[in-house]
Amino acid sequence: MASPGPAARPPIHAFGPSRGVLVVGHGTADPVGAEESRQVARLVASMLPGVPVELGFLEVIGPSIAESLQRLAARGCREVVAAPLLLFTAGHARQDVPEALREAARMAGVSVRQSAAFGCHEKILALSRLRRRQAVASLFPLPPEATVLVMVGRGSSDPAAPGQLHAFATATLHAADEPLPGRIELGFVAAARPTLAEAIAAAAGEVAGSSDLRHPAHGEEKPGTAGLRGPGAPRIDLLDGTGPGKGPVQRVPVQRVIVQPHLLFSGHVEEQVSAAVRDGRKARPEIEWVQVNRLGPDPLVAEAVVERAAQAADEAWACRDRGTVSPETA
Repeated sequence: MASPGPAARPPIHAFGPSRGVLVVGHGTADPVGAEESRQVARLVASMLPGVPVELGFLEVIGPSIAESLQRLAARGCREVVAAPLLLFTAGHARQDVPEALREAARMAGVSVRQSAAFGCHEKILALSRLRRRQAVASLFPLPPEATVLVMVGRGSSDPAAPGQLHAFATATLHAADEPLPGRIELGFVAAARPTLAEAIAAAAGEVAGSSDLRHPAHGEEKPGTAGLRGPGAPRIDLLDGTGPGKGPVQRVPVQRVIVQPHLLFSGHVEEQVSAAVRDGRKARPEIEWVQVNRLGPDPLVAEAVVERAAQAADEAWACRDRGTVSPETA
């Protein structure tokens, strides 16, 4: 599942023997998911030679954030960047991780700066596109208007969650060589709508067909779709059936539904996505249902961790070196 090609040289200037990195995993009872988190931490350590790197989990399993910060302090660190393995900025990034870091930093006697969630980081976008290409590489080509992509998020009560998945799904289509589906449906496994079941049901409906397919990378979009760019928009239509010289829009039966869970590691959420795909296949057997693999412990994930951590370190310690105030976690 690893991405091809050599990993890029990471930015290591912001770190050193006394400036370490704490990779923060969510924590899971799934042994495969837990090991995948450890694999990413090992990759991060290999990309930062001479820099102390530890992995700490927010919940469920150990070592805890506090235990791993103590280890970094024992290794000589006085300053630490905590790099959470989080796809978007929601409750864990805004509240749970900072709270755990504040108490742990006080106990360990270190200064901690938290890096940003991945969001639309270019390495995560590239890996998402790669996983989708891998899923359809051996399949018979279909016209775009017969294909629907369902992008699935874990879900959060944070009102920004739908907008963040919407922005990410749209950004994955910004590669000039990326074939476009006729439509994208967004769905969430928990705490947000549309639900995964609603997205699966919507995907199995018909899509409007057209001979003109506009690509976001070229700065074009379907007329009248500007409102779909706002937070919480459940559907992204990518086909333009209007314009001079075009006939009436035809209805094209959906032939393939590509379900892509935007998840880092193995766990219960991915199992729920698989169950929903099985239900869709049972309800609509005439449609080809394709499930895309999770991102997984790929070098591109580790590179994104290092780059996010370096950005946070540069911002925090550049301010300190200039004698100005830096908004640190602890």
